[in-house]
Amino acid sequence: MSDDGNPKKIRLGVVKPTTTSNSLEDLAALLPGDIEMIPEYTGFMYKSLDEFRSSMPIYAEKVAALAAKGCDLIHPEGAPPFMLQGFAAEAAYIKQWEERHCVPVFTTGSTQVAALKALGVARFVGYTPFAGELAEAFRQYFTDAGFEVLAMGKPIDDADDVYNLTTEQIRDRIIAAYRTVPGDSQALYILGSGWRVLDVIEDLEAALGVPVLHPVVVRCWYILTQLGRGQPIPGHGRLLAAMPPFAA
Repeated sequence: MSDDGNPKKIRLGVVKPTTTSNSLEDLAALLPGDIEMIPEYTGFMYKSLDEFRSSMPIYAEKVAALAAKGCDLIHPEGAPPFMLQGFAAEAAYIKQWEERHCVPVFTTGSTQVAALKALGVARFVGYTPFAGELAEAFRQYFTDAGFEVLAMGKPIDDADDVYNLTTEQIRDRIIAAYRTVPGDSQALYILGSGWRVLDVIEDLEAALGVPVLHPVVVRCWYILTQLGRGQPIPGHGRLLAAMPPFAA
């Protein structure tokens, strides 16, 4: 309880890679009102892989700033910077920051690995806004985490930009691309918090017959489960509707 007798707010520190994404507001709409989000911004431009590869000192600075603000949980967001480091290196950074600041730390990738395991997924299809070396780094990250990645890349032509599509166009492209991938996929993974697909997750699940994991939904599940508050949230796909516990 706080000094005024009201329940104490949970302070969630979030390191946002850009200042333009709507995903912070999307997450706030899903979380209970007693979870207060404290953002820090890195200001990445997403124009070079070197920017991501050299980003860990910036993340370390932001994590330290959030710890100094008394955050109860700290979430450095951004899949490309950490996945380019690799699964093992990411785990080492998380361990280092937790030991230094005595606060739980979790990344975009670590929440997604936890969600896939909680749903019992062994193989999946992934779609991202990126192709080429970044997509291959994402594939390798999840392979090293123990999953079989049946596909990882853009669901549209490499020269096209997913952010220029409407929600309905993205949905239709993803469904069409997913159905062409051979193998017994157990889930659809979407990398990219800024993809405007939150409103069609249940449409995708109904069309494809598998759970759909989007970063904002996964983030919400992870935070609430970490806090022991895993009450189901309907309307946003199987993960939040089922609220499975962390896998042993």
